[in-house]
Amino acid sequence: MPKLLAGTQDGLPLDALGAADPLQALALAGQALRFDRPLPPAQFQVEDIIADQAAILPDASRALFLRLLSGKNQASAQLSTAMVRALGDKKLRMHPFDLPKLESFVKTYAQDLGAAALAFSQRETPVAQKQSYFAPDRLNDETWMLATPAVKSGYIAARRAIDPDAARALIEAVWPTESAESRLRLLGALRGNLSEKDTAFLKGLEKDRAPRVREMAQRLLVRLPGFEGDNPALRSALERVKVSKSGLIFKKAALSLEVPATVKDLTKMRWLDDTFGSVGLDLLAASLSLSVDAMVAAAEKQGDLLTAFLFMATRDRRLDIVKMITDRHLRNSWEAFSAFDAEMLSDYNPEMRQLWVEHVFQPDRWSAETSPWTIRLMAQWLEGQATQNAFSSVLQSKPWRSLHKDSARYDPNILDDIAVMCPPSMRSTLRSELAALDPAKSGNAFLFLDFMDSLETAYA
Repeated sequence: MPKLLAGTQDGLPLDALGAADPLQALALAGQALRFDRPLPPAQFQVEDIIADQAAILPDASRALFLRLLSGKNQASAQLSTAMVRALGDKKLRMHPFDLPKLESFVKTYAQDLGAAALAFSQRETPVAQKQSYFAPDRLNDETWMLATPAVKSGYIAARRAIDPDAARALIEAVWPTESAESRLRLLGALRGNLSEKDTAFLKGLEKDRAPRVREMAQRLLVRLPGFEGDNPALRSALERVKVSKSGLIFKKAALSLEVPATVKDLTKMRWLDDTFGSVGLDLLAASLSLSVDAMVAAAEKQGDLLTAFLFMATRDRRLDIVKMITDRHLRNSWEAFSAFDAEMLSDYNPEMRQLWVEHVFQPDRWSAETSPWTIRLMAQWLEGQATQNAFSSVLQSKPWRSLHKDSARYDPNILDDIAVMCPPSMRSTLRSELAALDPAKSGNAFLFLDFMDSLETAYA
């Protein structure tokens, strides 16, 4: 082969090769090269195969998706979050060609957009720092610890409902390697189905290196059936509640609350939650020798104490007590939650969250003086679609009706929030409402409604 390539000047006889002239020798060399394999490289760089089983966004939905996220007037954070949530609910993923077009969006929501989006967002990340994506519905007892903290706590909460002991054992196995934030979330997932079998684990957390973890462990420990010992949170709450008797003939218990003089109006809601939020309703009522219903009734006209009970009922997921307090006593109860965020409902499922919002906000009570910001607050706590009853009340409320008279004082974010809260059955009604408003402010809300309709039409 080297002689063929170098020519015939070294005396290689062409006739020995069966070639009549140099051109034939060159052709022979070309044919020989076709079968001469090059040397393999010393090492290979093999990219991981991204196995994303989710279906790609349908064409009609994809077009609206791109318009909302790449147009001149890009979608707000609440619309973007809602679209990501819709893709997750429908088990859909972005088209691969759209990942570089929406790189900023992909990086922001990579954890929730699926394996392909996460891999794209990490394409320049060192291998040792890359994260893996695990769809929540495909986790098992061998892989759950590899997911994100929020997904891990959700998995443990679901396992806790089915097999409390197995859920606790899973946490114990990975506890030393988890971060403080993850440990706090996992501990919160154990709130359901507490039993005496959890005692040893919770007591062992008294020396945890994170103060918040130690505090939550103590809160759970005192709620265990048959707990005996000091309960600082209960003791602090009881020190502030005063019991008396009212009524001329039939004496009944009456409760009042002593708020420290150092607690100002701006910090009162925080103080109420810090003092009472970790104390269970049943435990406080038993300490006062009352039922929970009787305890709430005994605090009639005591707004601060009723608000404390509302915080307790919310954290205990006692929606019956939430409804009782908001129906009978606190008409503007949503104002008490303006100092907090929706993390308080982190262990609520979507249906529970819908009912809580319906009980607390009650838009039919809003007056003409109610700030339009209340609509935004409702959407932030809801984090999804409202019930038809609650949404109808929003559209009939005085703050919303005044929008048609003076739309200049409303920003587009409120219209985006309305669109996110809208249940499918009322989208046509909302379109009629939006049509009467400034198109420059309602454009993205219309596009979002079209996007949601397109998803449901494609998978009807």
